Order: sequence, then structure tokens, then C-alpha cells
Amino acid sequence: MTSQNNIKIESLGIYLPETVLSTSQLMSQCRHLPSCDLEQITGIHERRMADGEYALDLAVKSANNALKMSQYSVEDLDMIICTSISKYHDQDKVSFEPCTSMMIREKIGAVNAITFDITNACAGMFNGIYIMESFIKSGAIKRGMVVSGEYNMPLVDTSTKEIKHSFDRQLATLTLGDGGAALILDSADNDKYGLHQLDLITGAKHNHFCYSKPSTHGSGATLMTKARGLQRKGAEHFPFYLKKTVDNSGWTMDDIDYGIAHQVSVGGIKKGVKVLNKFLGEKIKFPFLHNVEKFGNTTSTSHFIVLHEFLLNNTVNKDHNLLFVSGASGIVITHATYTMDDLPQRYVSTFGTA
Repeated sequence: MTSQNNIKIESLGIYLPETVLSTSQLMSQCRHLPSCDLEQITGIHERRMADGEYALDLAVKSANNALKMSQYSVEDLDMIICTSISKYHDQDKVSFEPCTSMMIREKIGAVNAITFDITNACAGMFNGIYIMESFIKSGAIKRGMVVSGEYNMPLVDTSTKEIKHSFDRQLATLTLGDGGAALILDSADNDKYGLHQLDLITGAKHNHFCYSKPSTHGSGATLMTKARGLQRKGAEHFPFYLKKTVDNSGWTMDDIDYGIAHQVSVGGIKKGVKVLNKFLGEKIKFPFLHNVEKFGNTTSTSHFIVLHEFLLNNTVNKDHNLLFVSGASGIVITHATYTMDDLPQRYVSTFGTA
């Protein structure tokens, strides 16, 4: 039996490691200290750092937090899609098989869930949502979990050893932080709520602006970013696709209460707003929420770590319309429109207030 109803976030689980690493502390670890002031450039004061925890642990703890507020038991999950970029599941150990989703299934006891992994850089969780939406709407499953645990600090550690100057392509790696996120998705009872539109665009010819590869100097991995080129090409294309998604949702810009962009830097988000205003020929009235200054770029989990904070502080409430904007290496451009049901009240009831 198929369903044409919107899908919705039935529950949300976030896990943030307790250890806080400031940008000044991180910069002091660089063998060759860049002359630029990274904190001033990015607005990132600190990030969370996993200590004795790895990508799998962050994903599992997020999954368990999502189950805490869910009306469903773990046995009710029909599917688990893991979208983690990071495959560090133990100290200095990268593991691709068995897939991470299968390990999560075992750890949380989701005995009835089919599992697979999807990786598409920082847009991974939206790719997982896109795929799970199809399964739910086709009637193949009733509900499932999209989960990601991002243990990014090994990339950061490599960068602190190898960065030589302020224009080094590994410099952007120092904006990363660790964190996990999990969503349980099912069908909305009322199509006023839930996911209205989710559009994914790939400009593969721009893949050279951000990519990962093994270090040529040691055993770690590196993240190489041409930040200016990535921002320039993203700004050139994303406003058109953003407006298209909003239009296809039957919304105007005035219908949007909050935007949530990928958390690369405070300046990057503000610059994106300026580019959008120029494209539209007017200033948007809604603010873009961010907490990158406290958590850094947590890659695929960043949008939902923002949502977590602004649910807990009662900023995002029932009936609010949200616009998600995601950019990822690829280049991948993703936009989604979403209307909140009673998730904010249930989230605060489960996890308290910020």
C-alpha cells in the first residue's frame, strides 16, 4: 500500500561529546602556526572533541537518544540508513565492512531493520532522508532511522601536523568538530506538516574544490579544500535552486520562519544570505540559525545539531516553516522545506530546555 502523505521527523536524537576544544587551543597544536586568525575569520570559538569515543559510538548514542523520545520501540524500526563520512570505529582504525548501519543495528537491538550505508559528504543525512522517503511512500516500510556519527578529529590531527601556511588547502579542516545525529522518520498524519520538498543537485565538475585523500606524509587522511573556489561556485548556483525549491513547495520567501544552512563558518552563512538577497533583489525577512561558533563544522550532522539547540531554547516551535540549505563537496547543493508539528514540545519534554 502506498502513501502520498508527507514524511516527518517523528523523533530526533543528538549526541555531543563532553570535551570542548577551543580554536586557540587547536591552533597552538599546529607545528607551523598559520599567520591568519582562524577564529576571527570563521567565527568558530570552539568545537566538541570525542575522547575515547569514535564514529560508531557517536552514531549509537544519537540513535538511543532518538529512541528515548519516540513512540516506537527499537523493534519497530524497519530500516536504518547510516550516512557517516567518518569510518573511524576504533583508535587509528578505519572500517568499511561490515557496514556501519549493520553495527548500529546490532548495538541498539533493531532486530527487524534492514540496513545500508549512504555516503555523500556533508549532504549525507539529506540523501538518507531522500531515499527513506521513497521507501515510506512506496509502502515498503512504515518507519526508519537515518543516523550519522562524525568523528572528524583524525582529519584535524593530520592537519595540525602538516599545515605550513595560511593558504594551505588543509586549513579549512581546522573548522571541524565531532558530533552525532539520528532521525526517526514516518508518515505525517496531516500534510500541513513534515517534509514538503527535498531537492538534490550535483555539479560533479567542481569536485576538485574539496576532496579527501590519504596523507602523503603519514598514515592519516587529509581534507583538501580550495575554500574561495568552493564558496564562489556555490554562491554562483545555490540561490537559483533555493528559489526553485521554495516555489515548488508552494511557498514564498515570506512564508519561511527560519533557515538552517550547513555550518561551515559564521561568515560563510552571512555571505550566503548576502548572495541570496542580491539574487532575489530584496532582503529576506527570515534569519538563518547557526551554532557553528560553538560546535564547528560537524559535517553531515550539522543541520540537526542546529535544530537540536533551537528546539531546546524554544526558538523553533509548532507551525514554523523551515528552509534547510546544504552544500557539500561534490559540489552537492541541497534544499528542503519542512513544517514543524508537535516535535518541538515533545523534544523539550524529553530533553529539557537549553
